[in-house]
Amino acid sequence: MATSTRPPGVSARARVRRTHAERSQSTQQDLIDAAIRVIAERGLANASTFEIAKAAGVTPGALQHHFASKNELILRAALELVRSDDRDGAVTVWPSPELPLRERAPAAVESAWQTVYGRPNYVTVWSIFMACRTDEALLAHMAAEREALRVRLAANFMRAFPELGDTPGFESFANLVFSALRGMGVQEMFRPPPALSGEQRDMLAELIVMRCEHAGPRRSAPALSRRRTPGKPATPPSSTT
Repeated sequence: MATSTRPPGVSARARVRRTHAERSQSTQQDLIDAAIRVIAERGLANASTFEIAKAAGVTPGALQHHFASKNELILRAALELVRSDDRDGAVTVWPSPELPLRERAPAAVESAWQTVYGRPNYVTVWSIFMACRTDEALLAHMAAEREALRVRLAANFMRAFPELGDTPGFESFANLVFSALRGMGVQEMFRPPPALSGEQRDMLAELIVMRCEHAGPRRSAPALSRRRTPGKPATPPSSTT
């Protein structure tokens, strides 16, 4: 007599439902990946739903089944890029604060460049940001994601460079570092000479060293505040890194 391998309490219908859910999730991910590729190759304006569906190997009808509009798919694609950069950055960017400062600063800058800002997809993210600037709902969603990422990046930066401690302007300095890296990343769309980008990163690392040396002995990294609308209380920063 054959023995059932079905887990106790799980019906065959439930297993089929899970399989459909998994297939649906897989198709959605294929469409998101295809959207990123098509936008990177053709630009957002030329990334039609037909071309995205074709790149994903599905019909336009299947795309519409999973995403109500092109904007919804573009938003998911942009969030996927932002969150993947966040995950990569959380794992790889931050050197140990125990490293000597003159090793730590260039290591942090170079790792941030290789895992986030210098990646080809970084320009794709910004092409989406620029294209959605007239769509208030889409822009608000993207702004919220970027603000959460900003807080996490700045917190990790301060943990990597405890010399800055509670020095005046520590958060503004961290934002300046990431603004410089963002500018270098966007600059890549114009294909500057590799030596230029390398020199700029070296200068940024030296700026971090100078700031830390000027700050004096190491101090504890302070909590970072979220930016807030005037008149509204600040939201406590996330503990997620």
